[in-house]
Amino acid sequence: MANILVTGGSGFIGSHIVEELLQLGHQITVLTTSSTIHDNILPFAPQIKIIRGDFGNQKLMERALAGIDFLAHLAWSSVPQDASDNPAHDAQTNIIGGIHLLEAAVAAGIKKVIFVSTGGALYGVPEYTPIKETHPLRPISAYGISKMAMERYVHFFYKNHGLDYTILRVANAYGTRQNLTKGQGVIGIWLQKMQQQQSIEIWGDGSAVRDYIYVKDIATAVAKSIEYQGKEKLFNLGAGKGHSLNEILTIFKKISPQPIQINYLPSRSFDVPVNVLDNQKIQQAFDWKPQVALEEGLAITWDWLQEMP
Repeated sequence: MANILVTGGSGFIGSHIVEELLQLGHQITVLTTSSTIHDNILPFAPQIKIIRGDFGNQKLMERALAGIDFLAHLAWSSVPQDASDNPAHDAQTNIIGGIHLLEAAVAAGIKKVIFVSTGGALYGVPEYTPIKETHPLRPISAYGISKMAMERYVHFFYKNHGLDYTILRVANAYGTRQNLTKGQGVIGIWLQKMQQQQSIEIWGDGSAVRDYIYVKDIATAVAKSIEYQGKEKLFNLGAGKGHSLNEILTIFKKISPQPIQINYLPSRSFDVPVNVLDNQKIQQAFDWKPQVALEEGLAITWDWLQEMP
């Protein structure tokens, strides 16, 4: 079993990864900016080490990474809208901060970095779907640009310092524990608005297609990346199927009896019309495939939201 540090381990995706890794017997350290033990990791708090701070603090990270075998980097200071509103802050905190983190990983002798990137914002308007890892990178959002830059630096540190890596380009994640106040993740936001009987906002006509993957399927894949020793470094991580926003609404109507109010708004410049990831490569390399179908995952997420205080 390995010693693993998870940046952003108290967050939505990160907490599910921490839970999965603990179940496999790994020793886990969580880096978080939260001043208290976040509700997401409260059930696991006795089993993990918690370090509070910023991943861009190189000295802190050198100390935090002492004795660590693997680094799973999920922490990110922005969501797509924030990054577009303030691209300089996005670059300063995530790209420059990420470089300092990689420098600390090299100094600590980390075996491998697992970087959780984005498959939803990296490829831009696709030439074909499902999108393979070899598709040109043409992000049209600041969020996608900074993720792309970080991918390049991860590879740079591999070529120049021998820091091994796996990059996972994750599709649109959804599921329990999602932070519904960040304005990211259409499914969680819509479900909350349904619960509160508020109008759902759709940017465009609802025809935009996305690849939605349940969070526990992501956690399983990340756990498998720890053990993976093959030559491939880069993988799409998605369900491999596309659903339009209007299709999501149709499923919502099945899982909730209450009426849904919809407000269609003008489309946004940084939203691509379709994004579906080809996941054949990760299925073959990791012996992995998504287990939770969209309708099942939406029902689970709705039930979780109903139980929240």
